[in-house]
Amino acid sequence: MRRRLLFRASVAAALSTSSAAAQTTPEDVHVRDERALGFQSTAREDDTAREVTDTASLIESMPGVHVRRLGSDDGFATLSIRGSTSSEVAIVFAGVPLTGGADPTLDLGTLPLWPGSRARVYRSFAPATLGPGSLGGTLSLDPPRVGAPLGTDIWAAYGSYGEARVRIGDVSSVGGGRLVTALSASRADDDFSYFASNASLAAGRDVYATRVNDGHAAVNGLVAWSMPIRRGDAPLGALTVTTLAQDRHQELPGGATQPTRFSELESNRELAAIELALRGGPGVWISRVWGKREETRLTDSPLEALYTLSPSYSSDAIVATGGAFGWHGPASDRVSIDARIDGSAERFLPGVTVGAAQAPGAARSSVGGGVDAEWRVTEAWTLGASGRLDVWRDTTADGPSDGETRPTGHLGTEVAIGPVTLAAHGGAVGRPPSFVERYGDRGAFLGDPTLRPESAWTTDAGARLHESAGPLRLDAELVGFGSWADDLIVYIPTGAYGRSKATNIGTSRIVGAEADVRARLYAAELRASYTALSSENLSACGVAVGSCPRPPLPGRPANDFVADVLYAIGPVRLRYGVDAVTGISASLGGDVIVPPRVLQSTGVRVDVPGVSGLRVALDVRNLFDVRVVSYDGVLGPVRLPVGDLFEYPLPGRTALVTVRYTQPERRRPE
Repeated sequence: MRRRLLFRASVAAALSTSSAAAQTTPEDVHVRDERALGFQSTAREDDTAREVTDTASLIESMPGVHVRRLGSDDGFATLSIRGSTSSEVAIVFAGVPLTGGADPTLDLGTLPLWPGSRARVYRSFAPATLGPGSLGGTLSLDPPRVGAPLGTDIWAAYGSYGEARVRIGDVSSVGGGRLVTALSASRADDDFSYFASNASLAAGRDVYATRVNDGHAAVNGLVAWSMPIRRGDAPLGALTVTTLAQDRHQELPGGATQPTRFSELESNRELAAIELALRGGPGVWISRVWGKREETRLTDSPLEALYTLSPSYSSDAIVATGGAFGWHGPASDRVSIDARIDGSAERFLPGVTVGAAQAPGAARSSVGGGVDAEWRVTEAWTLGASGRLDVWRDTTADGPSDGETRPTGHLGTEVAIGPVTLAAHGGAVGRPPSFVERYGDRGAFLGDPTLRPESAWTTDAGARLHESAGPLRLDAELVGFGSWADDLIVYIPTGAYGRSKATNIGTSRIVGAEADVRARLYAAELRASYTALSSENLSACGVAVGSCPRPPLPGRPANDFVADVLYAIGPVRLRYGVDAVTGISASLGGDVIVPPRVLQSTGVRVDVPGVSGLRVALDVRNLFDVRVVSYDGVLGPVRLPVGDLFEYPLPGRTALVTVRYTQPERRRPE
């Protein structure tokens, strides 16, 4: 994928608000597990085996999740769930959709992170009331809760390559309500060295080069204020107002053999949201309105821009607004219902472009509604049903407008048998094409206004185990899944100028299994997750002669394993971790396989004796400094830098020192 698309994808940074519907007493009613509606995983910033540097590192140990990095922390990173592409994953932040027609792929490196943040991944199936669904799953992010204990949490870090970070979160009582203020900032040079394959081949020895123009600096601020609404002494609901602002400078280094030494991206983002939650009968009425604006400015040297078919300067903006209204509550003693209607309007506004044709402006309007229902048939058996109907329409100044009405939905069941819970789900999912896919960018990518939306039939089944026996605590999950997709959208090379065109390629199949284990025995603890994938592009043939083997879909690892072993000795906790990724196809024909990559890490964390709430830690990643892998070439082994993608090396061994102070809960008079 060319650099131009990465620029456009990386502007979809996470801007959003804190949701009153999950943070104050009346709204706690509708924060439910929703297990009968789909398999899901949750990660909290303050409960991790490793020191969390960014949102990508918070979620990358989840089952079914694969994070692809194009360099160090805070660089471009994308998310895949159960073998999906990054554009097939929906991103929701505290109830506000972040992905859409203008920004289908979210750059995880730009997501802000604060103390108390939480990430929840819905694997394939998500509640219909989260908004328009996706083909590959949903990532739901929440900032610090207004309803969290009063107090302040401060986290600071310093590490390799000039890395410096700080995260601060505070929950206070103000005027009878709650006020959350959060700040995060980071910077790094990221001038790590990597194995220079071409220079090594020419010199006949190992040569290492320094990655340049790879630094960043970012600051993110959040303010959320929630005021309870009462009738006398009886609570009726809450009004929450949230604002977020982000400013970021990102250097863009390009590939290892084709570096871009002068390319930089400036971005700023602003968002505001208002949410009202009121009791209504046995449940809660919820209404939300929101608006956001994201602006980016790309600069590059004219010579480099000419070489990469990119402009030397461009500016653009995305503006969006939307709202939702609904009700959640029990319909009877055993049935609960969550129903919402929602709508949004977004517009891509091209600004000034120098050195290339200006990208076309485009707009999308959408309206939809969804219902999630759970029926507890018996104390051990639960049925779930989820359905949505969405209507969307795209318009552009110099092309035809188009739209579609599409229903999606799924069914689920869950049965508890002692400590084991069996669950299964099945249904239809889909995704409309983005602006870039439909209209192109008049540069490296050509659009197709007649593109059909992607769709898939998906199913999964598995079991969860929760067992406590003496000193042993065990939580485990094992799931099998399958997806059969139609009209997948891919970019196919077109013409002699290195351009690609978005095209519906036909059908594909993905099947796999995922496992998640968390076990504790006395002072020892194990946290591990594993995902196995097998994919086929049913619309293509492989390279074998005389037959038509179906090649795997590129970029999906066949095996992805993350594990950490922890051991506590008094106030000290030791950690050893391993990350293994194998079986990634790097070509459409499936004949180029990225070599297996096994990286190890370690760490120590100390709760400082005599100072309540103070913790220091040291985390070392890529413990044995693995920076070279060997590919099977036509004339023999080919050595290249280790990475998730050709041309984009990962750093070698890094160290990070962190300090955290969590203030004990403070009780202030109201």
